[in-house]
Amino acid sequence: MYRCKFRWPLGLGTRMKDRIVRPTQVSSEALADLRLVSLLLGIFLLLQIAATAQTKPIRRILILNEAGISHPGINIIDKGIRTGLQSAPYHLELYTEYLDTILFPDAADQQRIRGFLIGKYKNRQPDVIITVGPGPLKFMNQVHQTAFPGIPIVFCLPNEVSPGSPALDSYFAGVENNMKPAETLKAALGLQPDTRHVVVLGGTADFDQQQVALVRERLKVYENQLDISYLTNFAMPDLLERLRRLPAHTVILYTAIGKDATGTKFISGSESAPMVAAAANAPIFTLYDVYLNHGEVGGDLSSLDEQGKLAGTMALRILKGERPQDIARARDVTAYMFDWRALKRWGFNEKKLPQGSIVVNRQPTVWAAYKWYITIGVSLIVLQALLIGKLVWQRTALKRSEQYTREVVLRSPIAKVVTRGDRNDLINDKFTDLFGYTIDDVPGVEQWWPLAYPDEQYRREIKAEWESRVEKALELHKSIEPMEAKVCCKNGTIRHIEFHFASLGDASIVSFVDITERQLAQTRLREGEERFRHVANSAPVLIWMAGPDQLCTYVNQQWLKFTGRTEEEETGNGWADGIHTDDSEKALATYTEAFRQRQPFTMEYRLRRYDDEYRWVLDTGAPIINPDGSFSGYIGSAIDVTERKLAEEALASIGGKLIAAQEAERTRIARELHDDVNQQLAFLAISLDQMRKGPPRSVSEIRSRTEALFRKTEEISRSLQALSHQLHSSKLEYFGLVNAMQGFCREFSDQHHVEVQFLPEYVPQHVPKEISLCLFRVMQAGLTNALKHSGVNRFEVGLHGTTYGVHLTVHDDGVGFDPDTALRSEGIGIISMRERVRFVNGTLAIDSKANGGTTITVDVPLSSVLSHLQSA
Repeated sequence: MYRCKFRWPLGLGTRMKDRIVRPTQVSSEALADLRLVSLLLGIFLLLQIAATAQTKPIRRILILNEAGISHPGINIIDKGIRTGLQSAPYHLELYTEYLDTILFPDAADQQRIRGFLIGKYKNRQPDVIITVGPGPLKFMNQVHQTAFPGIPIVFCLPNEVSPGSPALDSYFAGVENNMKPAETLKAALGLQPDTRHVVVLGGTADFDQQQVALVRERLKVYENQLDISYLTNFAMPDLLERLRRLPAHTVILYTAIGKDATGTKFISGSESAPMVAAAANAPIFTLYDVYLNHGEVGGDLSSLDEQGKLAGTMALRILKGERPQDIARARDVTAYMFDWRALKRWGFNEKKLPQGSIVVNRQPTVWAAYKWYITIGVSLIVLQALLIGKLVWQRTALKRSEQYTREVVLRSPIAKVVTRGDRNDLINDKFTDLFGYTIDDVPGVEQWWPLAYPDEQYRREIKAEWESRVEKALELHKSIEPMEAKVCCKNGTIRHIEFHFASLGDASIVSFVDITERQLAQTRLREGEERFRHVANSAPVLIWMAGPDQLCTYVNQQWLKFTGRTEEEETGNGWADGIHTDDSEKALATYTEAFRQRQPFTMEYRLRRYDDEYRWVLDTGAPIINPDGSFSGYIGSAIDVTERKLAEEALASIGGKLIAAQEAERTRIARELHDDVNQQLAFLAISLDQMRKGPPRSVSEIRSRTEALFRKTEEISRSLQALSHQLHSSKLEYFGLVNAMQGFCREFSDQHHVEVQFLPEYVPQHVPKEISLCLFRVMQAGLTNALKHSGVNRFEVGLHGTTYGVHLTVHDDGVGFDPDTALRSEGIGIISMRERVRFVNGTLAIDSKANGGTTITVDVPLSSVLSHLQSA
């Protein structure tokens, strides 16, 4: 719409004014002439405007957007484009289309949309095409030569032209997005220098992934300095939960989230950005100015409005005749912008912002917003105060008299002295009771100083301070700030006194408040607190204190050492951050209920240690009740009971395993007696029965059959002996550890047809029975397990005497196993070995790797074992 502003020429305007204000002086003919002239002039101007509008040439501009108008960024860029086109000398026809790649990402859908657009503008070709976003730019680059030949293209928000992208021909000009994540991160580090973690947020939409890829490339320079993680493939609820639990010293860099891992679509500027800002427990920095009003701090931001203006200006230059290849691509369309509210929320200092930064959403101070109201209000209050003060002063002056002052001083429950100049006019009884001095002892101020402060150096200091305060009070016509000092009484005792001074015309009143008991109480309290803190910090347990509001007020050094956090982080509600999520609800419920009932409580929960390992702690709290019966909070202590918990779990399962092992051993013995010894005895019985029924006919046959029976009897004896040695080795008791182990290795080899190499060296002649039995059973169990699981038929057993004890090794070159997995299995072989070794104060180690063999090592100290066994 065109508007025409018409102003009367000065002379004509004056004359018309004269005519209007004096209508009686104007003839009807003159008025008719004036109307006719005005009508003709209006018709002439309308014709001129119409002719001008009709003579303007028409130009068509197609604006092709990545997304729809529901995305705030699209509206901002569109507004900027139209601003850049405002000065066009043409009648512009603007056509706006949307690829909607976010709502319709499917390739088939996009193909149909693009085919529709090509057909739509086939017979109505635009003069210039403006693309907004990477999708439209890619589309135009693909179909430009075939569908829109010779038409210039102006692009903006292209996600930059990254290496490897198809080259753009000479018909393309535009504005490069030129995101600056590295500069934004540098600004964030300036605001938060102790940053150790950087979390980059992005979505799964094509546009989101392009943004994250560019950010990842630009942040490579920081990879060796910071812990940079990319949260780009999460469902929105999971992402928000992660953001609520980010570690300390973290900053967040938000790119765009148009779609999450579940396929749910969002509008980055108006939906996902506010949700992220509301959930995050760390400051958020961004890349675009459109994301700056939801709680984000800011950064070196790409201005969408400025990109739109530049794109519109370039399109207008092309319409005026410039070639696209002669127009340089616009870069660095960014500015440091920060949200004042977010800076205040995170406690950032504005002085640390980059030079030239723009701070938006700055809230005016109370003074700036209401200075006139405050000024007027304060003036009224001051005026009223002056009036009231004058009335009070007049009233006081009427009542002030010598007798009144005397009665006030004499009846005061506080020691007081009325002075006039250097003379003491009045001393009340409370003064004499407190110090022992009468008016005769201190008739004037000069007599007071040496009596109250016999130490000359201390007297000079107190006198100088007192005179300074009195002089200041007299100048300001106010009472002095209360002053404290130690005063020597007449009987030689020392009292802590708080002095007050008030001027009454030519007289003054000095008040003496005895604070000796308060000082002693404060001293005792400080000493008690110091002793408590010393004891608490020296205690080997975690100690805490909380106020009646349930907020933690103190944790000792052991607690801070355990968690690896500062006292500021642990106090308040901070201590609860370290509780395992599975235990948090129950522990806090117990804690809250105890406070409600003011009863002692005990609870177990897992607490995160400084190395991020969760440890079981037993936490005990008790209410603090003051002598007057009031409740002032809780004190408690916590101890690490992880080992106890593990031991309890192990003991809970060891009973069942022992019963199962006992039954298995009974079954094995019964099976060996039945399958081996019993069968051999049956064979022997059959042979003897045959001899009874058919006696031998010759001496040689008798000898032969007797020899066979003897061998069978000897074989049965060896089987029983082997079984007996497995249950209890008599050789161990009668022939010593070395002979017993050597005999068992030999019998084990013969029985199972394997090779066992036994290597004794420097073994003491006399080894205590308990140690011998332990080492023998470990060797026995180790060889049995190796035979079952190693897959080899050669084993080594080493027994060595050391300077402090005995060293045993059982080794095989078999398939190996995982000791931790074996401990959790149903068997008790390793558990049994470990408990045997622990009983004699020894140590057991198992070194096993897949296909790398297994070595069982036992070390038993002889001296400590002997003392241990004797004390047991």
